[in-house]
Amino acid sequence: MHVKHFMLPLALAFAACSNQGNDDKSVKKDEGTPAEQKVVPVAPQSNTVSSSGTLITVEGKDIHLGGSLLVTKDKNKLQPGDDYLVMLTAPEGTGKTSMTLNFLLALKTGSYPVVGMSFRRGEHPNNEMYGGLLGGQPKLTDYKVNITECKDLGVNSMGGHRWSISGNFEGLVIPAMGIMLMDKTKNHPKEIKIDKGSFTNLSFDDNWEEMMQQGMKKMAGK
Repeated sequence: MHVKHFMLPLALAFAACSNQGNDDKSVKKDEGTPAEQKVVPVAPQSNTVSSSGTLITVEGKDIHLGGSLLVTKDKNKLQPGDDYLVMLTAPEGTGKTSMTLNFLLALKTGSYPVVGMSFRRGEHPNNEMYGGLLGGQPKLTDYKVNITECKDLGVNSMGGHRWSISGNFEGLVIPAMGIMLMDKTKNHPKEIKIDKGSFTNLSFDDNWEEMMQQGMKKMAGK
């Protein structure tokens, strides 16, 4: 299966809220008055973490990855109505593992076809490569990505809109690259299976191409 791979900057942001406890929870009487002071209860602060990223399960092991999206108009019109091509790049912090997943999108929740995928793990000379690296034409597959949340975050600085999506997928089987299997000195698997995966709060601009063009013009002084 041929897959188009894009080198994208990692855009992973974490925002956290922390608890603050009261140093003195005791309630004392005012010795100067006969009445007891009233105690106003204070609501506890949230300690939940709002984050974005990707989680996959491979061979029974959970792997936490980052996640960044590049979204362009699907010029090939692989599936009418799903006008956008999404390229999810998800590397691990150590750089030893990464996944690329390309799928179609219509800026709303629903199920969309995967049109490309790749997976890499390990370090040279024992690294394993599945799927493709460069080149190849996106094409419809039987695999699906389920978009469970699609938020319009508002107008961006270039007249388009910024969006945030969350979703999941399962059962991706990615064949090993031919060049990896040519090495007969190593017992490389012929394929890898991503049992399941999900991504959360990944954002993108729906007019990225126009933004890039405007940016290039500014750099050129036009």
